[in-house]
Amino acid sequence: MKLYLPTVDIDSASVDGIASLITQAPLGALWVKNLPHAPFDKIEKILSHLASDNGRHLGDRLNQAYTKNMVFKDAWAVGKGGPSVDRKRVLDLSPERLEAIAESDPQVLMVAKQTTELSQVLNFWQETVDCTQKLLKAVAIGIGSDNVLDDVAFNFRMVDYYSHNDQETEAPRCGEHRDFGTFTLIHTTGSGLEIQDPTSGKWMPVGPNPGDAALMLFGWCTQIRSNGRIPAALHRVVDSRGESTVTDGEVPRRLSAILFCAPKKHETLLDPVVGPEKQRKYIGGVRVGQLRGSMARKWRHREGTEDEEDRIYEEHEIRVQNMKTQDDVVKKFIA
Repeated sequence: MKLYLPTVDIDSASVDGIASLITQAPLGALWVKNLPHAPFDKIEKILSHLASDNGRHLGDRLNQAYTKNMVFKDAWAVGKGGPSVDRKRVLDLSPERLEAIAESDPQVLMVAKQTTELSQVLNFWQETVDCTQKLLKAVAIGIGSDNVLDDVAFNFRMVDYYSHNDQETEAPRCGEHRDFGTFTLIHTTGSGLEIQDPTSGKWMPVGPNPGDAALMLFGWCTQIRSNGRIPAALHRVVDSRGESTVTDGEVPRRLSAILFCAPKKHETLLDPVVGPEKQRKYIGGVRVGQLRGSMARKWRHREGTEDEEDRIYEEHEIRVQNMKTQDDVVKKFIA
């Protein structure tokens, strides 16, 4: 049985109308129509080029130019795959990363734009960011505080869930998790995304896309700030076995274009807004840096990009604090 989610039209809906729909979305997810269309033909060319023998040096140069985090990630191709590591390739960009790359290696972005259609894709991301102000204001109303508007950053992600045989491994396409930030917008070319119903515990395939809409998921920052009224969606991407798209055991390629919206500053507070006569679910005084620190190690482990320091911290957190997942990180902040 597929999951049918509410839909909002970004053009015609008022901010108050969107806020009302957000607070009524029980699984922390809804469709958003009339956002810019993701240029998947161009995204496919970029990701295919980075995966090719001729293009891998470009991914290496991007990673060398921005050392804070990896820009191009392909864990399985570099021998870091495993049963809990996602089977995907990822290109992560953001205004901060692009600025740092341009300063560190001015030629690499020029090469990327000459050998791929990166410029057109970056235009798409900027157009999408321009549309998010309405959504941000609606989230602020749903939370009950304008603080969400004071610290906003965006990350642009292109994901290649490349074709593979469904008998090759039990590794996930994307393991179950809740996103960190305020909200996430997801455009995709195929099925496979599932959301867990917290009441029954069942995984529900997301239903038909109502006309090239983007899926909007809320993250932990919004769940904490709203005192749980707006839940962070627990989701994953699976192979969709048994569907007509699977031919002779070969699971087809699936592309995603994802916009992450989250607070950036370490010191930003995530104080919950507690309604009248409501019980506080999360403690006050929690800062973005506290939440992101341990949580980032969990997602780096899932993406196969953790370094030795991450691995040591991860083993300690699991052994001493039984902190295995991103959800376990949040348990420290429950009131």
